[in-house]
Amino acid sequence: MTLNHICTLALWLTASTLLPASVAPDSKSKAWPANPAKHQVTIVRTAANDSEKKMLALAEAAAPAKAAGAAEGNNDAEPKWWNKEVTGIRIPCAITGAAVAYYTELVTSYQKQAFNRLIEPNSKFSYEASVSVRQNHEIKGKTLPKVYVVKMKLTFSEFLVASAFQGIQFDKQREVILDPEGKVLAVTGDGDTEVPIVSL
Repeated sequence: MTLNHICTLALWLTASTLLPASVAPDSKSKAWPANPAKHQVTIVRTAANDSEKKMLALAEAAAPAKAAGAAEGNNDAEPKWWNKEVTGIRIPCAITGAAVAYYTELVTSYQKQAFNRLIEPNSKFSYEASVSVRQNHEIKGKTLPKVYVVKMKLTFSEFLVASAFQGIQFDKQREVILDPEGKVLAVTGDGDTEVPIVSL
């Protein structure tokens, strides 16, 4: 686990007051009614015009790089964006529109659920994507007069939701470079994602 992951995890736990030490040995589970406030979804897509919106959509549709190790079963209609599961939750090897939809639906479903847990469960999903234009950009030794750069960042966390005694947290970033016609020229950020697991 990298220092960045350790710091992120420590802040997550501290902010959520979910440190295992806060749970007494003789604690008993409690019935928690559905609480939408504990399960948050934030999605921000920034594009200045229709051309940039188109490039963002194409970037989100781009299949994972071959080296990313995506799950078996890829097809043109829905390229697989995950390569494993942890506590029954898919873990991304690439950020795609399908990945964003998956985590949105997952956390939204948590908003409607009641739980029986030692501590009230919580979850959070955030996604940010932006488009910028670069002039005279060099790729693989070739200088292109104009390219579109789409940057994406996804963050997901859940504690005591998928499991009665565990929680996970991870973040993922991806950059897709496209030419003015929408052809994907380069993708960075695809690959295995570290998933810290916290237990009570």
